[in-house]
Amino acid sequence: MEDIIFDDNLFSILKECHTLPNFLNIIFGFLKRRTDFYCIAPDPKSTIGLPEGWAEYFVKEAFFKWKSKDTPQELLHHDSSITPKDPICNNSRTQEQTSNFSASESYNGAVYENYTWSQTIGEVNVIVRLPEDCTAKDVNVSIQSQKILVKHKKSNSTLIEGELCQKIKCNDAIWSLDKRKLDIHLDKSSEMWWDCLVKTEPKLDISKIDCSRPFDELSEETQAQIEELTWNQERKLLGLPTSEEISMRKKLTKAFNAEGSPFKEVDPNTVIIE
Repeated sequence: MEDIIFDDNLFSILKECHTLPNFLNIIFGFLKRRTDFYCIAPDPKSTIGLPEGWAEYFVKEAFFKWKSKDTPQELLHHDSSITPKDPICNNSRTQEQTSNFSASESYNGAVYENYTWSQTIGEVNVIVRLPEDCTAKDVNVSIQSQKILVKHKKSNSTLIEGELCQKIKCNDAIWSLDKRKLDIHLDKSSEMWWDCLVKTEPKLDISKIDCSRPFDELSEETQAQIEELTWNQERKLLGLPTSEEISMRKKLTKAFNAEGSPFKEVDPNTVIIE
C-alpha cells in the first residue's frame, strides 16, 4: 500500500512531462536542488551527503527491485558491479526472504532468531517475534536506561535480554503488540550510531551503514548549509555569482570606497574573483 500512495501525484507530474526521460529528469533535478543526494560525504559520520557510490547504489537497487517484482530471484544474481564496495548486508533482499522480518525492520541493524532491530542516528526500533495467540498480558517487558528484557510468561522463555549498546531515555520508551510482533521504540540518550543492540551480539561495521538522515531531521545549521550549497550550485550553472563571491564583492566595494583608497573609480564588479 505504501508504494502507491503517491501514484496520483506522480501521475499528474508524468502527464505534465509527457515522456519518461523528462519525468526522470524532473525527479533527479529535484534531488539535486532540494537535497544533498549528489553531495559526497567527507566521512561516514558526516550529516551532509552520502558516502561515495551510495547515490548510484540506491538508484540501481530501486531499479532492480521493481524490475524483478515478478521474478525476485533476478535481483539476487544481478551484476555485483552495481553495488558499492561495501554493501550493507542487513539491507539485502536475501535476508528479507530468509526471515519473517522485512528489510525495513532491520535497516542499519541486524536480524536474529527471535528479534530484529533497526536504527536512525537518534532512535532504535526493536521487533520481537512472539508465540501464537500471545496477548499483552502474556509478555513481560522491562526497559531500563541500559538494559532490556522481554519474556513470554506462559512458556517462561526469554526472547531478548541484555545490556544495551548505549544508554536510552527509558521514560520515553514505547512498546505495542500487533499480532505476533512486539514493537519497541527507544530514544537514544545521545545521537550516535550503535554497532549492536545488546552487547552480546556480534558488532556491526559502522562504516558500512547508511549514515544519511532525512532533511527535516537535520539541525537548522546543517539545513542552512545544504540550502546554501544547493543555491550556489544553481548560481554556478546560471553563470551567476555564488554567496562567497557576493560576499567578496561587498568587501571589495567597502575597501574601494574607503577614505584615501586609490581604487574609488574602479567598479568592484569588473574584478575577476578566482
